[in-house]
Amino acid sequence: MRGIWLLSLAARADLPVHCLRHQVVGDWEFHLGPPTPQRTSCGHQRPDTEDSNPAPSSFPTASATTVKVSLSDPNGAKMTDGAGMSLLDLGSQTGSWTMIYDEGFEVKAAGATFFAFSRYDLFEQNGKKVNVSHCGETMVGWYHNDARNAWGCFTGAKVSKNSGVLALASFVPAAPQKSLGYDMPLDYGWHSNVAAKLNMLQTGWKATVYHKFVGKTPRELNKMMGIRRTTPISAMVGANGAIKKQTSFLSLSSTTTTNGLKRREYDRDLQRVEDSLPDTLDWRTNNGQNFLEPVMDQGDCGSCYVVSTMRMLSARNKIRLQEPDALPFSISFPLYCSEYNQGCDGGYAFLTSKWSEDVGLIPATCARYTSSGKCEITCSEEEMGEKLRATNHHYVGGYYGGATASEIMRELQNGPVVVSLEPKSDLMYYQGGIYESTPDEVHQEWERVDHAVLLVGYGEEAGRKYWTLQNSWGPEWGENGYFRMARGINDSGVESIAVAADVTADGASAGVPDFMKQKVSAPGQAQQ
Repeated sequence: MRGIWLLSLAARADLPVHCLRHQVVGDWEFHLGPPTPQRTSCGHQRPDTEDSNPAPSSFPTASATTVKVSLSDPNGAKMTDGAGMSLLDLGSQTGSWTMIYDEGFEVKAAGATFFAFSRYDLFEQNGKKVNVSHCGETMVGWYHNDARNAWGCFTGAKVSKNSGVLALASFVPAAPQKSLGYDMPLDYGWHSNVAAKLNMLQTGWKATVYHKFVGKTPRELNKMMGIRRTTPISAMVGANGAIKKQTSFLSLSSTTTTNGLKRREYDRDLQRVEDSLPDTLDWRTNNGQNFLEPVMDQGDCGSCYVVSTMRMLSARNKIRLQEPDALPFSISFPLYCSEYNQGCDGGYAFLTSKWSEDVGLIPATCARYTSSGKCEITCSEEEMGEKLRATNHHYVGGYYGGATASEIMRELQNGPVVVSLEPKSDLMYYQGGIYESTPDEVHQEWERVDHAVLLVGYGEEAGRKYWTLQNSWGPEWGENGYFRMARGINDSGVESIAVAADVTADGASAGVPDFMKQKVSAPGQAQQ
């Protein structure tokens, strides 16, 4: 069996698959189904779920058209041969590709875009749900040409000589067992004691107790703070901020700390970039205008990745139009309708931006935010207004793992950016100042989670450089819902994964996205 790793799936969030870049690099064959004028779900649900992804065996490979694609390290792609090139009337053969965390990859080459999750199998073993990852194969994915008039489904299989077990296998241990205290509420006195100890450290920021966290159990607090990944950021990112390139079997420790994420290698480009850019930037006060939406509270839904992405796109649309009062985009629409994410159970800013490019954007008034919703739109086509979509979705730095503080500062000149971090438990006590994570964990059973926030600017105070970020824990938290974080040291991995996209008009007339013109089924039902 190729590329296997086993993992207990208790307390999971994102898809149960773990593949690294070196396992994906090589020669592939993509088997393309026939193109159609409109995009389909390719058998996936809205939103996606881990146990319902259509397997490659469900795809009619025998009747598919094959293209050959070569992926090189770190992000080069070349379409080398195949009848599918004439099928799509494709252009230049060279292009680029990127991993999407450890769950899938996107290829842009020869005038077409391909995206699929890496293949995994789920089954029962000794009464437990386990999985097997096949990093040399994909689940059923999507493709389209640059003209956006040919859409289809595909599967991929690696044909490189290094596609053996050792080359494609990764092992991640199951999460450690929790103590009885993991489900015991933490009272005000307990939190107050923690805040007092943090303030004694004199870290440059002030801690306080928030009543919204009092009475919660460690389990509930972990869920509120972010999305638990199979592979935490601290296990994926090296000390210099780059994505690790492990070989053979990968063993990850659940005790890895975020202190190891702090950058130890100097970003040689940073000083030059800082000298060439404005000393400060804040999209709340840019040229006397505020292009941001008010701080919101995401509630008990793991929607931080969608909240931050739609806030980024809304702000960039306002900047594009120079209209601070332009309607923001709906968060619930991609949260509950996208086949590229798992709704409140997890997803990625990159894929939310991509789906918003593939499908489109709608005003927030047509699908208002709720932490327990379904895929539905309440507006008519006339109420929709001008049809808009995202465009130019990308990782800052060109590919997953290519971000640096200097690259992020450059991108910020175009508008806010979505960044991911691995928050330590001390962040929930932040009240003000320039945050830098403390050496020790506040909670003994704090889980490594991935939290996405909106990066809106940067500055310097008393010689300390910082980022300015909008959180989604409500306006009463931090500095009116914002926090400042040490800049240039990759604290908590904040400079490792950054995503941006723009907004463009998608035709002069209003219109409901094509798939919404059909009957929208409830979450858990597949749509074509």
